[in-house]
Amino acid sequence: MKRLRLEVGEGDGGRTLQALLHDRAGISHEQARGLIDAGAVRAAAAAGGAPTGAPPIPVRPGDYARRVRTGEVFEASWDDRQRYRPRPKERPGRGYKVIHRDDQVVVVDKGPEVLSVPSALRAEDSLVERLLETERARGVRKPALFPVHRLDRDTSGLLLFARTHAAGVSLKAQFAARTVERRYLAVAEGTLEADHGRFASRLVEDPRTLKVRSARRKEEGREAVTEYRVTERLPQATVVTVRLGTGRKNQIRVHFAEARHPLVGDRRYGRASPLIGRTALHAMTLAFTHPATGLKVSYQSPLPADLRQLLRRLRARPA
Repeated sequence: MKRLRLEVGEGDGGRTLQALLHDRAGISHEQARGLIDAGAVRAAAAAGGAPTGAPPIPVRPGDYARRVRTGEVFEASWDDRQRYRPRPKERPGRGYKVIHRDDQVVVVDKGPEVLSVPSALRAEDSLVERLLETERARGVRKPALFPVHRLDRDTSGLLLFARTHAAGVSLKAQFAARTVERRYLAVAEGTLEADHGRFASRLVEDPRTLKVRSARRKEEGREAVTEYRVTERLPQATVVTVRLGTGRKNQIRVHFAEARHPLVGDRRYGRASPLIGRTALHAMTLAFTHPATGLKVSYQSPLPADLRQLLRRLRARPA
């Protein structure tokens, strides 16, 4: 078993961890990536030599381009008789792409027109079922996934699943404490006068229609808080970045519709649009504390093609 302690000197600050391993350990770049993916490289001290905690924290798989800082300390241990290879890249599935996968969590970029979880109202497979199918194909004998939040069927973007019960408990606690950061891009009809704003109400669901609305009485419903900031004003529409304080069903769509600015293409709370075949809503940022490492992790999702096309068309319209 080989062991190596990597202390980042002044001349190494700003280099990638992969390059540092390659030079100090005398191994190929491929093997350096393989060691990172195998969890054989751990952060033992932060910049300045401050301990990161005990035991040392494994570097996140796939984090080859991590820029090291002067004073950081890493430890690596591996069997020199074994060939370490990088994990194969995830192939996109039907209607989704896996952004990150480890033993505790899966972060997925969901496409529109895909159910997050199984529903008795729709006879179609969900993202959970598609992911479990992929897990079995990868050789996982008894795959398990625990949804910790959801996206509406025609909302695209980032979704988080736990792979163990303990991880699910930790992540749900973070959602309950409102420490998970979720940011959305939305396109609202008309012109929002204020550059930023906040909607707060209590939402209830009609048991017959399943539509959601703000409650009329204080004792009804569940608290819902939506904050927004205008990022672009277009002819006949406004692009906003939305931050969720809570995560209720249809929350963003209901709040904007009740403000008389329904999201473009929202058939349920607004009207259909000839410019896009679904609601113009995309979950673009997701940040949370990893349940195993305790580190804050953040993921980004680029705008899908239909939303990019919508924005081009709206920009081309006369004022």
